[in-house]
Amino acid sequence: MRRTYRVKSNHGLTINDVIKLEIISKKKFDLAQSVLLIDLGNTQILLEVMHRTAAKIRVIEQSEQKNIIARKSSIISSTNHILAFAESRIYSKRIPSPMLSEIRECKKGIGKLILYHKLEIFKKITEIGYTEGVHIFKKYSLYHNGNVICRINEIFPFKINNETTKLR
Repeated sequence: MRRTYRVKSNHGLTINDVIKLEIISKKKFDLAQSVLLIDLGNTQILLEVMHRTAAKIRVIEQSEQKNIIARKSSIISSTNHILAFAESRIYSKRIPSPMLSEIRECKKGIGKLILYHKLEIFKKITEIGYTEGVHIFKKYSLYHNGNVICRINEIFPFKINNETTKLR
């Protein structure tokens, strides 16, 4: 069963929001899961640290229509385990040209490109959720110069190729 908590606060997500999701889900999240839900940084780097492995982005599908790039991708460990899935809607008119060219090449993740191009962004989490026994997820928007440049839905599976995602 899928449980979703919409973040209502204009001040951003807090641990209280994670606790509210735990209550409606009847599930206590471990530390790693709580961190993934509340983190405002670069997901790929966080997963590399959590799993003690290098990770890369694999773009599964990408299309562009009417100045919107729709992308489906996954974050893959150095041992080819899927650490996360992401679906993104990138508003190409609001992205600087050099970065946009690299997004179209499908070689790097959006977060890594933002860091490389030193783009000042604000990340606002709008929804966190839990699908029983399967995954946790979060939806967020990235803002640059006060405009939404991207909307992302990240999914973190509980199992990585038959291995649990719990930290060692």
